[in-house]
Amino acid sequence: MTVARWAADRCAHADSGGAAQPHLTWKAPTRRRCAWYLSQDPDQIDAEARLFLGHLFAQAPELATVADLAKRFVSLLSGSDIAELDEWITQAANSELKSFANGIARDIDAVRAAITTSWTTSPVEGQISRIKAIKRQMYGRASYPLLRRRVLLAA
Repeated sequence: MTVARWAADRCAHADSGGAAQPHLTWKAPTRRRCAWYLSQDPDQIDAEARLFLGHLFAQAPELATVADLAKRFVSLLSGSDIAELDEWITQAANSELKSFANGIARDIDAVRAAITTSWTTSPVEGQISRIKAIKRQMYGRASYPLLRRRVLLAA
């Protein structure tokens, strides 16, 4: 949302007779590409992207803060150190990630459990998808006993 706000302010400034903006000779990156740039270490992106990010951060300094907070959150998820989570929530609550931080704070026990436990439902996701597909095929056509029999026979 910060990039969109910056772009809208810039367009409004140009339309209101402000100083002439230089004509850009390069194509602006897509939103997905911008998100990728923001999530990467500056050493992993090319010079043109670093220049773009430098200009973007100069125009919207809060975006640099949000990018840093997002990177820190990803590192929190991949580690098992939940001591930094409370500090991260406090810092994010004072940024553009306020809504996200409030959502995490509301369900803090589940977030802590997700960070500290290594349990996952990945091994059974395929089975769940298969059963849901069978259920959708039979919806409104048969009774529960027939659905149960079909699921068990397909296993």
